[in-house]
Formats: sequence, C-alpha cells, structure tokens
Amino acid sequence: HQFDTVIDFFGNPRSALITRFSGAPIRIGFDFRGRSLAYTHPVKISTEITYAAQDKAQLLKPLGISAEDFGLDFFTAEKDQNYADDLFEKMGIKNKDFVVSLSPVSRQPYKVWPAERFALIADWLIKTYNAKVLFLFGPGELHFIDSVRKAMTQTALPDYAVPTLTETLAILNKVDLHLGNDNGPRHFAVAGGTPTLTIFGRPWAANWTPPQQTLHRTLEYDPGCKNKCVYPKCNLECLDGVTVEAVQNELENVMKNIR
Repeated sequence: HQFDTVIDFFGNPRSALITRFSGAPIRIGFDFRGRSLAYTHPVKISTEITYAAQDKAQLLKPLGISAEDFGLDFFTAEKDQNYADDLFEKMGIKNKDFVVSLSPVSRQPYKVWPAERFALIADWLIKTYNAKVLFLFGPGELHFIDSVRKAMTQTALPDYAVPTLTETLAILNKVDLHLGNDNGPRHFAVAGGTPTLTIFGRPWAANWTPPQQTLHRTLEYDPGCKNKCVYPKCNLECLDGVTVEAVQNELENVMKNIR
C-alpha cells in the first residue's frame, strides 16, 4: 500500500526505520537524536513535563490540526450498568453508602506502593468514614489484593470474578472515589468522571493526569532522580517517600469536595 502520511508516535529506532521506508511523502515524528532524518516533518520535543496526550498531539500540527480537548471518552452499554447494579446489590451496598474503589495493582514494580500502606489507608477509610472498600484488579493480579487484605484489620468488600473493561467502567461510575496506583483502573475512573487519588512512582504524575482540573489528584515524591530514573538500580525511593500521612491528608482534601 502507498500511504500519503505516516505519523510515528513511538519514536523508537524500529518505528523510525519503518516510517522512513514507508515511502509516504509526509512523514511526521519527534526530533529524537539520530531519527529526525526518517521524517519530512520532525517535531521539536518539549522540554516541559506535559500530559502525554497533549504531548502526542503536537505531532498533528504539521497537518494543520490543533488539539485542545484531551478528555477521555469511554462508554458503557446498558448490560454493563446492569452488571454493576447487580454486583452492588449482591454485596449489600446501599445508595447512601460511601464506596471507595481501591486498585493496589500494577505489573510494573516502580508503580506499586507498598501493600501494607494501602492496608493502613483502607482501615482508616473504613473506621473514619465508614467506607465500603471495593478492590479492583485484573487477570493474574489477585495476589496484590491478597497482600493488602492480609495486612488489614478491618473488612473490605468480598472479591468477585474479574469484570470486563466496560464492566469495570460501570463499577467506577457507581463508586464515590477511586484510590490506587498508576494503572488501568485509574484511567477508567478518569474517563468515567469519578474523583481519583493516584500514587505515582517512576513516571511524573503530570505526564498521566489531565491538566487544568481538580477532580483527579495525585501524590508523588521525587528523591532527585525522577528525571533520570535508574530503575532497577535503586530502592524505589520515589514510592517509599509517599507516606501514609500524606495520602490521608490528601484524601481529607478530596472528601471536602465530594461529601
């Protein structure tokens, strides 16, 4: 096939090579060192910490396209909403209950806040706010939940079969607050307009948080190496530096706006 335009969103050596030999008359990509020759329209790399979607949208400018709305749109079907309604009913969750979804999972160690700290937060939410804590996890991630449960003194809502992606969004549409690591459920919560508090490790929070809004809050700690991460040659000080007290304080600020 002969393409008119190729946009290289990856910007790695392989994708740059594919773009170069595509034969497209318009080839767009970021001006990474040693790769700009692959493109007819190299785009200058921003030196600022910006929202990832906003950053990628710069690649549209050579086509005369400007993007300003970076909201995430993801929708559920009626069957997904029915699933969430049935799940809440089976768990005995009432409309008046304060429900917090908690997702302490990630396949990347540099994104996983310690399970025992999540347990302390979950216990605190239950004792202080009478919260119903609902864990969210995907296939192969139940061990994260088990680790938090074992460290808790209070009782969270029971586990359930792993939902589909749209069922997960339907669940998040029903909870009052989402708390967790930088992972998939967090982005679903953002798409659903559910207030979030996310704990970040290696990536900068600003890279993955919609700008100019107050609904989605983040906590992170920079031990001085986030700009030049050396993982795995570290002790994940960026995660260790986020304290339980800091999370509690931020949650209290969130509560003022949603309760």
